Amino acid sequence: MKTRRIASTLFASSLLLGVASISEPAFGAAPMPLVTISGVDHVGINVPDLSKAIAFFQTTFGARLESDITPGAIPDEWKTAFNWHQSSDLKRFVMMRLPDGTGVELFQYSGAQIDHARPHQDDDAATHVALKTHDVPSSFKAVQKAGLKTLNEPVTNADGTQWFYFLTPWGSQIELVGKAKSAN
Repeated sequence: MKTRRIASTLFASSLLLGVASISEPAFGAAPMPLVTISGVDHVGINVPDLSKAIAFFQTTFGARLESDITPGAIPDEWKTAFNWHQSSDLKRFVMMRLPDGTGVELFQYSGAQIDHARPHQDDDAATHVALKTHDVPSSFKAVQKAGLKTLNEPVTNADGTQWFYFLTPWGSQIELVGKAKSAN
């Protein structure tokens, strides 16, 4: 009788564990994604002067110009769909390709309603771009030597990740991130 009770208890426990695992994913388990991605293709940045932004990405990161498009008039339906100001015109946009293959798409708009003031970085929709580098301390020195405004000294997290932020000439934030070099 005692053996039967132990077996019944074990069976009931395993059923409960099975039900619990069905109803709630195990720690660290990810739910099935809606869309499967394979990586980041590019980021898009609005800039006030496209020629200066192109030169910045070429000089600072060794980016190459991949495409250069002057689109013409933008249909009003697109302005509504993409939440653009109705007075806005997309003057030109380019795709820059960084040496690692990451794309940076730069857009220059004009129009009476466009606000060229940067949002605070804690405002909704404010963003930054984080780019990998093999040597954070050297990158920090190079950015400072170029006269770009750095927002912080390099920080090293407990896991060895190092990072710092700086501003582009037009005020966008870029983070450079990498792993701390270990002493051999």
